[in-house]
Amino acid sequence: MKPVKKVALLHDLCGVGKAAMTNMLPVLSVMGIEACPIPTMLLSTHTGGYGQPAVARISPEYIKGCADHYCEQNVKFDMIFIGYLGNEELAESVLYFVSCFPEAMVVFDPIMGDHGKYYSNFDASYGEALKKLIPCADLLLPNLTESCLLAGYPYTTELSRKDLKKICETLHELGAKQLIITSVPDGRSEKSILLFEQGMMTMLETTQLSAEFHGTGDAFDGVLIASILKGYSLKESMIEAHRFVYACMEESLKMEYEEREGLMIEKNLYMLV
Repeated sequence: MKPVKKVALLHDLCGVGKAAMTNMLPVLSVMGIEACPIPTMLLSTHTGGYGQPAVARISPEYIKGCADHYCEQNVKFDMIFIGYLGNEELAESVLYFVSCFPEAMVVFDPIMGDHGKYYSNFDASYGEALKKLIPCADLLLPNLTESCLLAGYPYTTELSRKDLKKICETLHELGAKQLIITSVPDGRSEKSILLFEQGMMTMLETTQLSAEFHGTGDAFDGVLIASILKGYSLKESMIEAHRFVYACMEESLKMEYEEREGLMIEKNLYMLV
């Protein structure tokens, strides 16, 4: 029996500004999960508030080479997490990586947009490239914008329950087995979290804070996947993930932390032990 679960993280790595793998690695380690970083892009900082970062793109051959090397050495993963890719060319190599580890659970956060539109460096062709990854996702983790873009559904902050169910069903038809959608307005809470599993939709109302710190989604994803690997249900895992992120946001606001610095996770990691 293995002493710890192992997860492969295909995600970008930022040097300054806590986001992406910079947040996920400590969260996973503290929660007793072995995190194996496979960077999809290297950045001096994240892209919000620090000007133009220095960027090193990772080649598709590197991702495929990692998969081949791990297979040669009989390395096994309990989970593969797919996060920010940054360019369309990596989609095929990520599909290849996933195909090499058919027993691993696949969690996919299609990071490409917010507030109703693609991020400035992406367009519809990038969204089409990411759609190729949906069929391999045991769990898809889009925000509301990304859900609409992938499902081809008009974005609005006033979507009805019927609209949300249709979006979930469309993404399920595209291949996603289960869904957790963040930043979902439900008329009572500014941003709720939607869980869609076994054809049923459940809404988790959440308490919100006014600030938007970089890296909150990555911290949420880290706690979520660690909780899943530790045997918690999807609902229990997303409740725990929100609890941690909310506590970190409170700490960041209390310390008057600059939003560009990213979410202050260090003082709250003890919560995850």
